[in-house]
Amino acid sequence: MNKTDKSNIQPVIDRIKQLQRLSELEVQEFALEGGLADQVVQAIGTASLKPTQLHKVFHTLKTMQQKVKQLNPDQAFNSAELLQLMPTLAYAVGRELIPKEFYQLLREVFDPKRLSTNADFLRAFDFVEAILAYHKYRS
Repeated sequence: MNKTDKSNIQPVIDRIKQLQRLSELEVQEFALEGGLADQVVQAIGTASLKPTQLHKVFHTLKTMQQKVKQLNPDQAFNSAELLQLMPTLAYAVGRELIPKEFYQLLREVFDPKRLSTNADFLRAFDFVEAILAYHKYRS
């Protein structure tokens, strides 16, 4: 990845870092074309982010989302299962299957301090789902 690409994803990472809770992230801010999710895909490119890896991550998150959706949104989010995904992502970075910058973004998105409620996780899921959609759109 060249230096320009890395600087393009940094504003998205910085925006996520500003949030106390992920549910504070407005849908309009990430879902619209040109929004945060689209910016991520444009910054890292579709070639450096393997669709298979993206789908593996998304499948795990989708399974969790289906369970969490049935719970009270204000209830505390149990992040144990989600935390188990992080070593898998780190491994994918080590094998150069996903860019390091994408891993850094997901680390911020799935930081337990930002996912205190089920609603926070559901917003994080929506954000990753939007990244997947724009990845498909741009590839």
